[in-house]
Amino acid sequence: WATVDRLELDWRPLAALIAAFAFCVLADAASAQTSRFKGWTSISKELSTRIAPAGEVLELDRFLPAEDMENLLGTWSTFGTERSFQNGLPNSISVAIWHATLSGFAQAVGASCVSPQLEFNARFAQTLQKLCAWPASGARSDAVLTDFWWSIMGHNATEQEYLAWRDFFLASYRGRPAAETVAAMTLAITMNPYFLLHK
Repeated sequence: WATVDRLELDWRPLAALIAAFAFCVLADAASAQTSRFKGWTSISKELSTRIAPAGEVLELDRFLPAEDMENLLGTWSTFGTERSFQNGLPNSISVAIWHATLSGFAQAVGASCVSPQLEFNARFAQTLQKLCAWPASGARSDAVLTDFWWSIMGHNATEQEYLAWRDFFLASYRGRPAAETVAAMTLAITMNPYFLLHK
């Protein structure tokens, strides 16, 4: 039980960051009504294109809490000649499923500091290797943090988003273990509205 309590305490700063992101999404009701999830297929494709080997697809399905839950995360449906995007509006269930799924993915990225859990392309693997030296000063350099951020986020977010993310981890995770820090960094990026939602 002591280990479980320690892990819960370690995630509190990240939980606060995720809550802040969620607040930003829901703060403006009009904006929240027009912002939709990109969808399971789109997110899977974006992550695979950015960090998997060329032509390979990350097997994100294994991180879903249960089979067929991807249908609740924004999917295209065809009925006759009609095509529509369903389950794209954020709600409490879809956000919980995204969080559980991306938490599993983030844990796998963090655990890859010790032993590879996923297949990564050479560039991302090199960036991850540098970041896995955390909390060494080289791992905390702006060059390494920027490479990691852009590798997962792509060019979806503003510079202010990156700076807030960077400053949060430099301050709150300064002495934390590498695997825990990398997992938390990955989850914070993937749960960011700029990553998950169409704007």
